[in-house]
Parts: sequence; C-alpha cells; structure tokens
Amino acid sequence: MDGFEYVVNPPVWPKVGFLRKIRRDSSGNFCRDSYTHKLPSVAPNAYDVAKPMGFKYPSKAGFSALANKMPRLPPFRELGYPPIGSYATDFPGTQYYFTFNKQIAREQKWVTPGPSTYTHHLKYPDWDVETAFGSRRIIWPSVAIFCSPTNIVKCSTCGAKPVGDYFHNFGNDADMCRACMHVEVAAIKKCSLQVTERYIRQQKIKQFVPARYCGFFHDHNQTTATIERDSRKVLRQKIRVENYLYRLNAKIE
Repeated sequence: MDGFEYVVNPPVWPKVGFLRKIRRDSSGNFCRDSYTHKLPSVAPNAYDVAKPMGFKYPSKAGFSALANKMPRLPPFRELGYPPIGSYATDFPGTQYYFTFNKQIAREQKWVTPGPSTYTHHLKYPDWDVETAFGSRRIIWPSVAIFCSPTNIVKCSTCGAKPVGDYFHNFGNDADMCRACMHVEVAAIKKCSLQVTERYIRQQKIKQFVPARYCGFFHDHNQTTATIERDSRKVLRQKIRVENYLYRLNAKIE
C-alpha cells in the first residue's frame, strides 16, 4: 500500500560526515565507498583502456630522453684507396724499374722568407720635408724630377737614352740607366770581388739617386712653356704614395 511503512524493512541509515556520504557495512560500522566496491586487478592486462595511446614510443625518435643516443656501430670511414680487386693489372711493364733514368718534377719550395731574413734592425729613412715655423710645408719627392723642353739624358755607361726612370749623380752630373745599374749591383754581390774593391764600388753606387724626366706631367712641345697633363692634386697624391713605397726599400744601414 502506498504510504504504509513496513516494520520488517531495514532502517535507513543516516548520512553524516562533513558533506560526504559515509556508508555503513553489514555490522553497522561506518566505512568508505572504496571499501564496498570491488577494486580492479593490478595486472596490466586487467585494465580496460577505452582510448589507445596513439604512438608506440614516448618520443618521436623512438626512445626516451634518458636513453643513450650513441650509435651502436662505429661510423663508416672511406679508406681513400680502392680495394684489391679493382686494380688494373693489364698494363705493360716499364723499362726502368728504378728512377735512374727518369725526370722527377720537384715540388716548389716554401718561398716565404724566414724571420731571420728580415732587416728589422735597420731603420727607415726620415721624410725629406721642408718646414717653416714648425709646420709642414713641402714634402720633396723621393725621385728627382728634371724639367726641360727636351729629354737629353744619356747613360754614362752604355751611351743609350734611358727609358723611363734612371739614376743621376749630382756630384758629377752623370746618369745611368736601370739596366746598367742592375749589372753593377750584381757585380758587387759576387764573392770573387775583393773587400776593398766592393767597398769602393758601393760608395760610387750610393751617389746615384732615382731620377726621371718631367714628361709624365708636363707637355713642353719642345718649348719652355708647360701644359699640365693632370691636376696638382693628383700629382701630390702620386708623390705621397711613391715616397711611402721608396721609404720601405731604402733602409738606413
């Protein structure tokens, strides 16, 4: 019947315990829900995973972060020469089994001079500068320039007209071309020359200084008038560069 309470039915146990439903066991003691439910087995195969993992390994590389990443086998290295079976053996034998009658192309030696060959103990010459009241005024060129309507220079040794730069002796107004100067310098360096004769020739050679005709900058047209081929600014820049290069080759002994 509706609304009739049977006495034989078990009484409804009260729900107590800080907003949580605590049940009682068969003996009437309070217990947790986990005690009344049957827990699954601990074995790995007992779990029912609804969604698979989606990948086989925890890393895209196929191993974990703490695994050894060294290769199992050493890397392959090429030996640089072919194996035994790839040699060509069908070639005629040579007449000379040794290098007695052959020409061997020798390798080029190291042409860079050693540290002991540099003249670090020699000083560079000073600039030939004409000053006025402590300020720089004129930087004289390292090569003496002779200005005249025509180039009448002749070599005192061979008598030919020098082509380009030459050497001039201001003591006796003698000129020498570059070819004769190279011959004189090579003769001085010979070991067969006596010490006194080498010293005399060196003193004569030192009196010759580089010189040139003004035709590279002036156009005289066989007159005393001059027409400048370039500007004075370009001339000063060329003289500045030439003084620097001549200074490197003319160290004071």
